[in-house]
Amino acid sequence: MTDASAGLLTAGTLDRFSSKTRDKLLEASLVLFNDRGFGAVTTASIAQQAGVLEGSLWYHFRTKKDILTAHIDLLQQVFKDENIDAHSTDAETIINGIFRSYDVIWDFRYILRDDFNALMDDGAVLDMALMVNSFLDEWTEGRIRHSHAHGLLNLSSQEIEDISEIILVIGRYWLDFSNKKYPDTHHLALRHKGLRHIFTVLGPYLTPEATALIEARLA
Repeated sequence: MTDASAGLLTAGTLDRFSSKTRDKLLEASLVLFNDRGFGAVTTASIAQQAGVLEGSLWYHFRTKKDILTAHIDLLQQVFKDENIDAHSTDAETIINGIFRSYDVIWDFRYILRDDFNALMDDGAVLDMALMVNSFLDEWTEGRIRHSHAHGLLNLSSQEIEDISEIILVIGRYWLDFSNKKYPDTHHLALRHKGLRHIFTVLGPYLTPEATALIEARLA
């Protein structure tokens, strides 16, 4: 079963990987880091998952930190491409952008979930990981404010902050929690359920137009 058919990574992320060895290693390590955590994965297991010799990994990446740095760069590229219409005022475009963005967040969730302070002492890499986390925190609140400004949500300033924090928790931890609670459920179904949870939280504040668009996407 491929990463796409298993729902481990979405098509938008998989399209970034070629058949070249470096890309095979990036894809394999992304799946493993998401599943087991950055600290628990060995370079030998990454090479095995990618179907290459461990020496080939060392040729492309001196350390696992180099793989993390490459993943952060890739996350930024994919996220930027998926949010090319972020400033749109069209309701359907706004909703679709939120769906696509959460696919990206879940594809790279170990970067948002794992505690790198406990895993490494490289200040530059730690700063990169913290920067990405801060950016996505701000993005989540910004999307809610944007949706509110364009008539899709009705929220007070305090509610915007509170709802943003709840959605961030779902974004960071839902798939790992659900994989343990529903071990026999397909990964795509768990992603779908996670999105339903996000919009359940938003439900009381959604306008009728937003509700109709979201239900059409979740049907």
